[in-house]
Amino acid sequence: MTALAQIDLVIFEVAGIRFGADLGQVRRIDVDDPTETVGQPLGPPTRGSRALVFETGHGHERRLAVDHVLGVSRVPVTSLRRMPPAVNAAKYSIGAWLDGDVTVLLIDLIAMVPAT
Repeated sequence: MTALAQIDLVIFEVAGIRFGADLGQVRRIDVDDPTETVGQPLGPPTRGSRALVFETGHGHERRLAVDHVLGVSRVPVTSLRRMPPAVNAAKYSIGAWLDGDVTVLLIDLIAMVPAT
C-alpha cells in the first residue's frame, strides 16, 4: 500500500479571508513588526498583530502581517488545486484547498517578495 503524499499547511486569516502556506516556508510566528515586511499583499489585517516570519535567502527574514493564525493542517497533496491560468492571479497565489465548506487560498510566501 502506497502512502499518500501530504503537506503541512499553516492556516491563517487576513481581513476575514482564509489562507494557507507551506509550513516549510515559515520559520516562526511572531508579533507584527513593520521592519522587514512584505507589505500587505493580501490586504491590511483588521485586528491582528501576528506575523508569519519566513526566510528569503542568505538569512534575510521578511514578515507577513496576519489577523489570526488558526493552526497547521496536514493535507493530502491530491486535494490541492492549482490556480487556473485564466484567473490571472498574482504570482504568489498558487491554488486552493477546500477545507470542508471553507475555501483556503494557497500562497507562496517567498513569491511575495519583490525582485531586487
